Amino acid sequence: MKISPEGKQFVEQVLAQAEGATLRFYGVAGCCGMNLSAEIAPALEADTVETVEGIEIAIDPQIAQQLTDVTIHAEEENGQLGLVLLGYEQSSC
Repeated sequence: MKISPEGKQFVEQVLAQAEGATLRFYGVAGCCGMNLSAEIAPALEADTVETVEGIEIAIDPQIAQQLTDVTIHAEEENGQLGLVLLGYEQSSC
């Protein structure tokens, strides 16, 4: 997992407002397997915590393999800045 300069800046700004939280990726069961979700929240005990460019990121082990070649990036869409996972391929049925 990597993070772009834009992604790092965005995540740092969000985390500065959420004391004790991390960027956390977790799985949600769907019709075609495990779907990827993200939140700003404390890491859970079962999570793996990686430090990427100085930012701690919590990852649910169920979805860790889906994030191996992903770059966390931030882009503006319709006037809103948000996270984008470059290189992420969602599983389909």
